[in-house]
Amino acid sequence: MFLKLTTINMKLTKIFLLCLISILFSCKENLNEGVISDTDTLLVNDPKRAIAILDSLEQVSSLNEKERMHLVWNRALAHQALGLSLAEDDQLMEAIVYYRTENEKVADSYLLEASYLNWKDKEEDAVKAIDKGLKEILDSAKRVQLLVAKAGVLEHQRKYDQAAGVLKEALTYGMSKRQLAILNYKLGLNLSLQGDGHSEYYYDKGIRLAAENGDTALACEIMRNYADYLANNGQYSRSNGIFYQIGQMMPQAAELSAIQMSMAGNYINLHRLDSARICNDRAIKSETELETKGFANIARRAELEQKRFLLDYASGKPVSSVEFARFFDSIMVDMQAKENTLARRQETKNRLLAANYELKLSKQRMGWMLSVAMLLLIGGGMGGYLYYRNRIRQLAEAEDRIDTLTRMLEEAQKAPVENGKNLTQVEDEAFFKKILLQQLGIIRLVASIPTNQNQALLKRISGISGGEIPTDSLLIWSDLYPVINRLYDNFHARLLSQYADALTEKEVQICCLLCAGFSTKEIGVITQQSDATIYVRKTSIRKKIGAAEGQNIVACINSFKG
Repeated sequence: MFLKLTTINMKLTKIFLLCLISILFSCKENLNEGVISDTDTLLVNDPKRAIAILDSLEQVSSLNEKERMHLVWNRALAHQALGLSLAEDDQLMEAIVYYRTENEKVADSYLLEASYLNWKDKEEDAVKAIDKGLKEILDSAKRVQLLVAKAGVLEHQRKYDQAAGVLKEALTYGMSKRQLAILNYKLGLNLSLQGDGHSEYYYDKGIRLAAENGDTALACEIMRNYADYLANNGQYSRSNGIFYQIGQMMPQAAELSAIQMSMAGNYINLHRLDSARICNDRAIKSETELETKGFANIARRAELEQKRFLLDYASGKPVSSVEFARFFDSIMVDMQAKENTLARRQETKNRLLAANYELKLSKQRMGWMLSVAMLLLIGGGMGGYLYYRNRIRQLAEAEDRIDTLTRMLEEAQKAPVENGKNLTQVEDEAFFKKILLQQLGIIRLVASIPTNQNQALLKRISGISGGEIPTDSLLIWSDLYPVINRLYDNFHARLLSQYADALTEKEVQICCLLCAGFSTKEIGVITQQSDATIYVRKTSIRKKIGAAEGQNIVACINSFKG
């Protein structure tokens, strides 16, 4: 009963540990996945914060495949939203293949693949990736996204006619007014870049759709590009007329340096230098304000200084490039300072990476040490448990063997009549057991000290049952065999005459003990062998004497009357 309870307790302990480990890993997995999933909603509204959250994750190497792919995917989307390069997102292609294989985010995977390849300067491969997506994707909204992305790559390659063709195909799908306005604007832009006069139609349509949708900012953006197109084609008055319309729609936008600078250029070409100087001065003021806010642009500043230089020359004023040179000097100083700052940041980043790497190594070493200690603890506990269980089993077996010897002693002294056996047979068995126990020294101890608390007897019995006193040194089989012959019709002699060459001495002894009525347990105690060993030997004896499996060995031997 004790052993059964101990086994049940061990099983319950193992189940508890497995459940605890499973819960811990599950909690960790849910925590990681929860943090990554939180960035899904930030990718559009606050991609910088999304990157910060993703970069703050610790022990990224311990993430499972699903978590790792989600992390790589969201980081790439955040980079794309911020206009940052995807060329350094080395694991992005693995994430793309993962989601495409799982039939998730398939259209987005082609868009992201095209963007990644574009950043890798593999524009032809980017176009092929989009074309492959267009063959697989049937959803009209996703197809429009893919077509717009393809047009963007072709435009970057200056293949304006192909880009225009792709945008015309995109316009055949249903979409919102804002999307229609943007696509018409992009189409007009690509047509204008290749000198196609039909661009004006699409510019006008884009402006009209944006205005109908109440999107003033988009309408003004299209109008600004349309005005630049007109200026490039010598239509300076029309261009400035559109700029004035922008001022009426968005007064704050009309004062921006880009618009005032374009108007100044139109006035110069119209030979209205006073108006040109007013617009250029406004543009310089706006650009100065932008520079103080950190939005300096060398190209705009260079064009403004060029126009100022031209206007001063045309009006007879002395011209000088000192101010512009000072501006460039300040820009160079700022660039050098930024480069130094970036270099220092990189140094700090490298140090942090090295420290983080060392910390990871320390954590890994600590983890290994804890694992080894845990294994040793578990191994020690299991070893102790096995030793304890083995000791309990050995004690139980020893008690069983002692009980067997004690029972044999009682049978030898009392010799009761048993069912199924005649009195003579029982007396013979008791007589033989008495002789055998006498050789083991047990009968002698009982005769000399016949008390209930015979410590010497108990010690003797325990020594024999525990194997401390070898029975081979006590039993004299040469004296026991004649007794067997006399009591059991020359059993030993007949056994040797028939099977002397086949049976070993140990097997002969077992046959004689079986003939004398000894049970398997009693034979095991006398010969100091386990019950399993006795069963194996009995099986071997049956094979050698030609007995069937399970057949009585003594009956089979007695059937031969030599």
